[in-house]
Amino acid sequence: MLSTDPRTMNLVALGVAKLSFGSLSTMRRYLGNDLELGLIGFAVVLRTRRDWFEYVQHHGLTDAVIGMINSHKGYTTSIYEIANFTGISRATVRRKMAKLEQLGIVERTREGSWSLIDFQHGEPSRPALMLQEMLRCYITVTQTLEQLLPDEVDQAKALSAKEGAPVAPDALLEDEADDKRKRGQSLD
Repeated sequence: MLSTDPRTMNLVALGVAKLSFGSLSTMRRYLGNDLELGLIGFAVVLRTRRDWFEYVQHHGLTDAVIGMINSHKGYTTSIYEIANFTGISRATVRRKMAKLEQLGIVERTREGSWSLIDFQHGEPSRPALMLQEMLRCYITVTQTLEQLLPDEVDQAKALSAKEGAPVAPDALLEDEADDKRKRGQSLD
């Protein structure tokens, strides 16, 4: 159990604040002063990609699995699906999707659905640079917490492993991916 010692909790709170502020600042730098735009952009990722974390946990991160992940093109989504997932009105989602399209993050299919634009390996893109910066912030904060509070971090890891804590929110689980394939929403 995470300690309730104020000295420890102050460091945990500081770490979470650094991580959250760093992520929000990075989103602001790349997407402007529009938090909903980032929220909708990440929702598109979660509604168009399989939850590979679960798959890797069951099958391991082998060369074959990495190949599957990299060759998977994803699925399409809709304004309706993103609005339901985020709780943001369809009119707002529609406007934000148009903005994400202008930024080169999503594209509209001929059928009117939406999909992510895949990054080209080796070519920097705004979304890839934003994600790299957010990951660096995450790694820096978590490594610092692991150094400062090794017992607390080990306990949190053990509890997560014991309870099988999912990495929430989920991306598309297998049954959802199957439903999208059946409806013709697969880009593969």
